[in-house]
Amino acid sequence: MRTRTKSGGGSPSPGAARTRKLQVSEGVAIGALVALVVAEIVAFGASDVAVAAVFGVLEALFLVVVLATCGWARRVPSILAAPWPSLMFLAVLIAAAWSLTPFGPGGAHPLWAYVGQGGGSITVDRSSLVLGLLRLLGLACVFQGAWVIGASETRRRALIWWMLLALSAYAALAIVDHVTLRGGRRLTATLLSPNSAATLMGVGVVFASAFLSQAIQRAGGKLRLERLGLDASLAFGAASVFAVALAMTASRAGVFSTVIALAVLLTWQVLSQGRKLSAVAILGGAAVLLVMVGVAMRSADLTAARLENLEGDIVARRTIFDAHWQAFLGSPWFGFGLGSFPLVNQLIMTSETLGVLFDVRATHNLYLQWLEEVGVIGAAFMAAWVLVALWRAVREGLKPGTGGALARATVAAAVLVLIHGLSDFAVQVPALQALFAVGLGAVTAVAPQRRAPPTTKRGGLVFASVVLVISFMVAAPLAASRFGGDMAWVPTASADVLAISVERDLARETKDPEVRKRMLDRASREVALRPASGGAWLRMAAVQFQRGDVAAANLALDHSLSVAPLQTSLFESRSRLAYEHWSALSPAVRQQVMSQARVEFGRGGGPRRLAALANSIRDPAGRIGLAFLIVAEQAKAAAR
Repeated sequence: MRTRTKSGGGSPSPGAARTRKLQVSEGVAIGALVALVVAEIVAFGASDVAVAAVFGVLEALFLVVVLATCGWARRVPSILAAPWPSLMFLAVLIAAAWSLTPFGPGGAHPLWAYVGQGGGSITVDRSSLVLGLLRLLGLACVFQGAWVIGASETRRRALIWWMLLALSAYAALAIVDHVTLRGGRRLTATLLSPNSAATLMGVGVVFASAFLSQAIQRAGGKLRLERLGLDASLAFGAASVFAVALAMTASRAGVFSTVIALAVLLTWQVLSQGRKLSAVAILGGAAVLLVMVGVAMRSADLTAARLENLEGDIVARRTIFDAHWQAFLGSPWFGFGLGSFPLVNQLIMTSETLGVLFDVRATHNLYLQWLEEVGVIGAAFMAAWVLVALWRAVREGLKPGTGGALARATVAAAVLVLIHGLSDFAVQVPALQALFAVGLGAVTAVAPQRRAPPTTKRGGLVFASVVLVISFMVAAPLAASRFGGDMAWVPTASADVLAISVERDLARETKDPEVRKRMLDRASREVALRPASGGAWLRMAAVQFQRGDVAAANLALDHSLSVAPLQTSLFESRSRLAYEHWSALSPAVRQQVMSQARVEFGRGGGPRRLAALANSIRDPAGRIGLAFLIVAEQAKAAAR
């Protein structure tokens, strides 16, 4: 990327320090931040809770190292006491954490009293809420790290440029992998969702177009190849790669949002350059990029086919929205807690909505999910924080030069995210949240006074150190559980760690009283953290059956069926446990087990799946009971 100052539109923004060569420590800090975000994207978007927790530790560690070792970082004005971003972010944290308490308009969620857990809280999943709060703190560290780097316009341009090149290489590898190895219909890269990939690729198109536009401006506003440098060629290549990858995702909303964002960026670029270009010229720039989208292998046909299925997808989205809107109305002020969507989804599922809700990972509406998880109060504070950030970016975008162009691209990318978030699963991916935190932090940073001496930013260093310690205490048990270790004894072990530990002990089928006591203790801790989890209550039932406490096992199995009566992912394991102890079950629990079995019989491949399950049951009474149910359902189907 060019770093030498030129006159005219390519010069730095007024008031910025003269373009200079980066110090070694600056280059290392920029490279580390780029590597951290790209690694998070490559690691399947850090969608796994253990991976996200580990990256939270690395994000805090990055900020600690930068503030502790880099003199230029300590020249940047502190943001901890500023109304924005720090105090407003603190308000977001408090509003999100409030649901850990029972102090709300409706008090603690009724589920706590129903399952016999004293005290209770507004949230139904304390463990996921704590992990969500730590995720917000990790994002705050990423934001502050980008803020420190972005305080220098030279560092800001270098950060965004190298991030763009790294992501374009990632997009190119994703295209190759999709075409040669995966062979699926839609490109997902490593983000597990084509819609999430579409958001990333769309943002890449926007920033590559911004760099290309600035290069064309420096060349006199004409596409004269002899006057365009290497950075222009790289920007054009990156835009092409991102556009092809976007097309291969076949994301209708992703393509539409990208077109809108490009229109915003190109129009603003023209206006900022003071050129009297016609609307045809503005739209022509967008048309060139759309042509690149259209030539992306077989993706144009795929997108067209998906447009034909638009009506059916709208019906499915409407089912999701309606169900979760009603859930939001059940706890409108503080929500159900960050990360509570999976459990809430199981709580509200009915036989009518099962076909749509059984495998969704999000509401496919960013705003509805925020309302459901943090309520009106938390969503209002978050919206205020984002609006102030965008307003600061807009003010930066009014300035000339590359710095202003990057701010304009940031605003356009935010428009893309906000539009795409209306109907798709995108920004909920932790890695994309980190990417957006970097962008907002870099373009809204405040430059230090010239020749300001380095000072010790104790507040920032203390904040990052505290986040680092807390994040490590939570992440260590999660990471250990993924590699066969067991740190469930640690007080900071999350519900996921406890669940893995209990399942390992259950698989041993030991009669050791110490092991059984340990299983009961950890299963009780898991239930106390997330009483709305059907899986947690199922593990408790299995532990009680191994201990020989039939009454407690029946109660736990009843709770599992009550909080998640139609959870398809639990059907096989829950039914196997029930039918293996069929003679010990109470009549009420038997009826609940058979109700889910009847629903599963009516789903795709139901008779075959139930027959295979019946053949695997060892208990004669349970095997005969399930066989009778299958025969009865087959007779009903034949009669219909």
